[in-house]
Order: sequence, then C-alpha cells, then structure tokens
Amino acid sequence: MRAFRKSATLFVLGFVILPALAADRDAQGWRPSVTEAALLPKFCWQQFFGSKFKGPEFEIPRDTCGVGMNHYCPGLVLLNRATRSFDSYEKKGWLEGAEGQVLYTVRALKNYPRCPLRPEIEGTYQRIERDLRSLQ
Repeated sequence: MRAFRKSATLFVLGFVILPALAADRDAQGWRPSVTEAALLPKFCWQQFFGSKFKGPEFEIPRDTCGVGMNHYCPGLVLLNRATRSFDSYEKKGWLEGAEGQVLYTVRALKNYPRCPLRPEIEGTYQRIERDLRSLQ
C-alpha cells in the first residue's frame, strides 16, 4: 500500500503540478508551450506547430467555419492559463484576453451557421463570461 501512495504522489507531481509550472515558464504570448498544447484540441496543433500535423483532425474547417477561427485557439490558450492561475488579478487578465479572442470567433461564426464547432465555441464563450462574473 505504501508503494501505491508513493506512486500516486509521483503521478500527481509529475503529471499535474510540474507541467503547469513548466507551462507558465515556457509560455510566450498566445503561443502555447508543449505542455499547454497537450491541453488543446488537436485542431489547434497545426495552427501553433505547423505542417508536421497533417490531416482533418489537425485543422479547423475554414470553409464551414470561416476565417475568424484563427482566434479561437489562442483564446483557449489564454483560458487554460486563467484556469491554472491562483492570482485573481492575473486570472482576470487571462480571461479578458480569452474573451476578446473567442468573441472575435463567435462574431465571425454568424456567417457560418453549419460550423461543426459552433456549440463548443459558444460554450467556451459562456464559460469565460461566467468565470469573469465570478471574479467581480
């Protein structure tokens, strides 16, 4: 049983705490660190890490979702940073940045009613708004 506790502790430390700390240290602007990218949907990977990720699962369908989609993934990066932040001032800053990016995408979706990502994008925007209200 003692070995199990030790393994569980190492798991939590290695896979939860350390990547979060490393992500904060490696993060630059909207570009995610490698640990942050692991938290993103696969359709964001090509946008941030280029053509080494090929195939439909690594792309946002611009023909059905529009050109404003390039703001959604940076919004997710900022939202994830807000989620990991313990400082309310910093959290609010990340959330406000995420709000701007995702709102841009929501507005761009008006001309693309058949976008398969619409429910996810609108849900993300509602979450950001709810989290911002909770900080006031």
